[in-house]
Amino acid sequence: MTKNNKNKLSFFMLAFLVLALVFLALGLGTLGSVKGTGKAYELYASGKGQDNFSVVFKLSDIVEKDENDTEISRKNLRMKEVYLNIAVLYSKEGEDVTMTLRRAGSSNPTSTSANYQYKATIENLVAPVEQEGGQEPAARTAVTDAVFNWVTPFHELFTKGNDYNRVSSYGYYKLFVESRNVLINEIVFVGEVLKENSSTETTGEIVVIPATVQSATVLNNESPEEAKARAEALIDAQYIPSTAQSSFYRFGKEEVYSMMTIAEMREGNPINANNEYHGDTVYNAFGTSLLAFGTVIFGMNPFGLRFFPMLASFGVLVLAFFFAKALFGSEKAGFAVALIYALCNFSFGLGHLGTPLMIGVFFAVAALYVAYRFFAFGMKKASATEALPLVIGGLCAAAAICVNGAFVIPVAGVAGLFVAGIFRMRKQRATALEPAIAAYEEELASLPPKNEDVDMPTPAKDELQGILHDYRRKTTIAPAAFFTSLIIGAMLLSLLFTLPVFLTTSKLYRLSSANVFTLAAKLFAGGFVGTAHDGNVWSILYTVFRGTGEHYAITLIAMNAVAALAGLFGIGYAIYRIVMILQGKGEKSELACVIVPLALLAVSLICAAFAKGTLAFFMLAYLAAFLLAAGGTEYFTAQEGKIGKAAKIVSIVTIALLAVCFLLAVPFTFSIPIC
Repeated sequence: MTKNNKNKLSFFMLAFLVLALVFLALGLGTLGSVKGTGKAYELYASGKGQDNFSVVFKLSDIVEKDENDTEISRKNLRMKEVYLNIAVLYSKEGEDVTMTLRRAGSSNPTSTSANYQYKATIENLVAPVEQEGGQEPAARTAVTDAVFNWVTPFHELFTKGNDYNRVSSYGYYKLFVESRNVLINEIVFVGEVLKENSSTETTGEIVVIPATVQSATVLNNESPEEAKARAEALIDAQYIPSTAQSSFYRFGKEEVYSMMTIAEMREGNPINANNEYHGDTVYNAFGTSLLAFGTVIFGMNPFGLRFFPMLASFGVLVLAFFFAKALFGSEKAGFAVALIYALCNFSFGLGHLGTPLMIGVFFAVAALYVAYRFFAFGMKKASATEALPLVIGGLCAAAAICVNGAFVIPVAGVAGLFVAGIFRMRKQRATALEPAIAAYEEELASLPPKNEDVDMPTPAKDELQGILHDYRRKTTIAPAAFFTSLIIGAMLLSLLFTLPVFLTTSKLYRLSSANVFTLAAKLFAGGFVGTAHDGNVWSILYTVFRGTGEHYAITLIAMNAVAALAGLFGIGYAIYRIVMILQGKGEKSELACVIVPLALLAVSLICAAFAKGTLAFFMLAYLAAFLLAAGGTEYFTAQEGKIGKAAKIVSIVTIALLAVCFLLAVPFTFSIPIC
């Protein structure tokens, strides 16, 4: 083979690269809107019937000026709607919060009549607890799906006649809450442009009404100017938001818990005894910090929250290709598993879910891949270059635990596979020593008698000592590199990433005097006892988001039926290969190729039975089955005669059916409104 042929990419490698690029582009392109909110503002509760804690906004018509700063035109506006984006309702489970918006023609809205105000009841995201006797909680009538999603709760305030809605007549609005404090992201006043010399007819143009903070309640030792500056966080990201009922613009329930946690991280305030705090208590600090980092880069929007989960799903695709290649020694198998994974719908669905779920899956798969490569191929020589992948594998295992504490169980299996690799290396040492010892003994027999006090070096002896020294170093360096990075990495990552969430975790667990070790332990335990996520959902169909109204979308994490059948075929193939090998119709060394994925599947299903973040372990289980399906595809299509031809035909038909089922589920995978 020529040098050019050696460097030429194979068909399956090229096909995989194209598939990976399309997967990444499609995944990132459908993540969601990049429009988000700015800083948040905590509006304190005034008490029932009172408005002593409030923010007053002054609205104005639009004045356009030329390059000389001379006024050239004026757009008279009529109020159309007020959009509100709430970060957190600091109320108890099932306790709704009443917010009031009052309008007036002066900067003192308190002088206006109750006819010019509207009270909106906002539903707490956290469901009410069951009543005594297991009865269902009482029904509530409130604005739903309001946390971190744009809502228009004060719509009825602007139905009292055109003249009352003109900005020039009623340009002051006062916002306050009665019962509980509320963390608010943004408020946007939207109006219609009136025709010249008309108070009723509009041009049809919709614009954001310019708003400034007229006054805000002073807290502690603030000056009025400082209070106003702090309240300006309510209007620091002004744009006309979309209320389209699609997860492209809106967050699902699990994502809202993540966003509430991130909002508290951004606030950085200590515990307020009057507040009830809510957020994610399933995932560990590392995963939460990565989500928060995504919002730091791209903003508090769907794209920012889901960026790293989508990258993690793409990373699993890449790892699956190389894992299958290592297991079955074929790029065909690698492409097969990548194709099933890409078209199973589950991978896109979980990549679009703004929780640390897929991040944990990625690190767990990466650690398993490194451990298997060590088990299968060992270390060529004792060097830093050979030890580096083991260090990375240990750190990936540590990172998985620091994303969700329940990953400690799969990581224990990874560590077991690594230990099996150590024992296998010891057997390889014994095998390598046999000819070296025989050569040394033969050399000794051929040498003339020598002085017993003199131990002369010989070529065979040097080779024997070299083998002993090399394996001694490899069996020392390998476990040191892997387990040191795993143990120390887990401790350091856990403690280091507890710091960004320190105040947030203290709030969630009401631990005002806790130290970093206590909070790290709480976060680790969340993978087993935490709340706010899917729990034990034994299903291949999971609803992430369901819109309302006339046109809405339903976002599902659904397993492609053909992909599920392919996974069952993979399990059947594994059983078949085990039986054949035990009957002597195959090499026993091939057992590991099917036992490792089978073990991953079994451990994942066990974890799904009791750990939180169940969908993460479902993903691992399906990935294990897909790996086996790829192995079966490689095995049967490589057969001669009718079996091989039939296997190739079945593979082509399966790919076609996979694609058809994937396309049928596209509206639910990518949240396209169809209802």
